[in-house]
Amino acid sequence: MIKVNYKKQGGRLMLKIVKPSKQYYKQYKEMMDEWNMEGSRIAPWPLHLQYHTEELFEEMLNRVQEVEEGNNLGEFASSTTYWLYNDEKDILIGASNLRHYLTEDGLKLWGHIGYGIRPSERRKGYATKLLELTLQEAKNKNINRVLLGAYIGNIGSWKVMEKCGGKFENIVIEEETGLPVKRYWISLKKRYADRFVGNKVNKASLKSISIEDDFFKGDIYFYNFIDVKNKILIPNGKTIIDNNYKWLEFYDYSSRIKLTAIYDENNEIIEWYFDIAREIGKDNENPYEDDMYLDVVVTPSGEVILLDEDELKEALDRKEMTKEEFDEAYKIAYELMKKLNGNKNKLQEFTDGYLKNFS
Repeated sequence: MIKVNYKKQGGRLMLKIVKPSKQYYKQYKEMMDEWNMEGSRIAPWPLHLQYHTEELFEEMLNRVQEVEEGNNLGEFASSTTYWLYNDEKDILIGASNLRHYLTEDGLKLWGHIGYGIRPSERRKGYATKLLELTLQEAKNKNINRVLLGAYIGNIGSWKVMEKCGGKFENIVIEEETGLPVKRYWISLKKRYADRFVGNKVNKASLKSISIEDDFFKGDIYFYNFIDVKNKILIPNGKTIIDNNYKWLEFYDYSSRIKLTAIYDENNEIIEWYFDIAREIGKDNENPYEDDMYLDVVVTPSGEVILLDEDELKEALDRKEMTKEEFDEAYKIAYELMKKLNGNKNKLQEFTDGYLKNFS
């Protein structure tokens, strides 16, 4: 269960997303009675299983649990259903359904998440909060890129998806109704430059500069990790965050590659880490890289290593990227590795110069 504080009209409403259960039968029935009375489209699909006695309600709960566990799916994907509950009003506000993976039909039309808000609670910001919380659950399930859709006339849903980071994909026609559906991708792999700010584990100072020269056009962020409660190690045993370690992050907005240079407390290089990105950009002046799984590392000895091919393949298998994007990630990585081979000294000269300036 997730709890969030949601401010509305000066007050504080406690919202939760909860799993369907018997304790919410009364609230569920009230929500569905209102929905049926109003007559608008009911979404997501689990709310179509409308049972108005407690005995039949339990059948619905069993079916929802069965689908979550991956049993008797037929042509459907396994999925988890959430209800948005308002503690203060003791009501269910709406529901979402998170599909754990995409089938071919899911990829063609509705994607990963369906959601809906009961009529009396619309236009109050709840749809955005429900989608944000469902996206958190998707990330917890290692779903890193989420596809969503809304009918072409549902402007409110478009705005919700865009507020949550949605990037327009295309418009497709639903065969059953003949209606156009507008679709968005939301990436859950974005990493922001200020992600260590306010971190309770690591106290760090942060500086940044903007550069435009023959080698780099973008922003450079410098982290000095001052007080680290739990140092961070990578699988090869190297420490990458500890007291007085420094990171330089290079956000080049004309590139698909983000460089991080990691130094120890003695300003000795630990490694140069290159993220292959779907995009490098800014949100509200905060740089980010939208990770595309593949990474390239250069060691202090100059060895060039390709990492995370298994993650890239898993993303392809989950239909979170196309085969063209899969091949593109490899192309970018291989071209980068070719440039880096034998050029460790130039790379070190480049990043050491900025380390000296910041320090």
